[in-house]
Amino acid sequence: MLGNVFALMMSMAVLSACEKMVVVENPETQGRGNVVLRVTQFEQTPFEARSRSEVGDFCTRLCFHVYGEDGIRVSYVNQKQEDDGFGTASFSLDAGRYYLVVVGHSGSSNPSFSANQRVSISGKQMGDTFWCCEELVVGDEELEKSLVLNRIVSKLRFIPTDQKPENLNQLIFTYTGSRGTFDGLTGFGSTTTKQTVDLDVSADDSEYEFYMIPRDLRDSIDVTVASYYKEPEGRVHDLTKKTIERIPLRRNSVTICRGNLFDNKSSSHSVFITVSVNGDWNDDINLNF
Repeated sequence: MLGNVFALMMSMAVLSACEKMVVVENPETQGRGNVVLRVTQFEQTPFEARSRSEVGDFCTRLCFHVYGEDGIRVSYVNQKQEDDGFGTASFSLDAGRYYLVVVGHSGSSNPSFSANQRVSISGKQMGDTFWCCEELVVGDEELEKSLVLNRIVSKLRFIPTDQKPENLNQLIFTYTGSRGTFDGLTGFGSTTTKQTVDLDVSADDSEYEFYMIPRDLRDSIDVTVASYYKEPEGRVHDLTKKTIERIPLRRNSVTICRGNLFDNKSSSHSVFITVSVNGDWNDDINLNF
């Protein structure tokens, strides 16, 4: 099946790279078609997702996009949590072969889908994200398909063991890799560019975290952490800066980084996998630096 899907995506790639489809509305009617798709499982947590509240435990937006063998999108359905039938999409399709890309997340707007097989979620909206890619073979009979959406993000959590600077209220994490842009076929990050994550922090915060999408099964990045004091009127004061190298990333895992975050001393670190599971996430990855 993946071979067929790859062939379809290659057809898509030869289309004009300038074409960009930014989806804002749902063009499908509410009527039932000959193809019914139902989200029934998220990653490792099986459940019958037949009600709005169950699906909404994981995401508030679902995007179903159907493409023909020529790589051209033939239909799509975008849903919000408050929509009737959230988690189930219906299409009226002619007999033939298609492929389906589904994205679930909780941002305030839909991702953009581009003709160069990329899906992009705004960095400001980047959070827990689920995805699947399936081949659809439509014949004379009605087709009903249950979908499993896989978590494609890694969560990075930084836990400092040293004293934080006085007046610290802003942290900026910088790295080279992918954050909210990924390949619609594989679900892996598809960019290698400079990324910046800006977090407002308070004196009570003891850990800091953000989401990103790994580029492969065993990705790693170097992260520079800069701390600042930003005055109410806008003036910014540099406080500290430190780079942590070779941070491992795994899809559906939390990488926990512990160490002196605010000094500028060089340090080495070790990586090990813990046996605890954080909810429906895979085992945590612990990194001491």
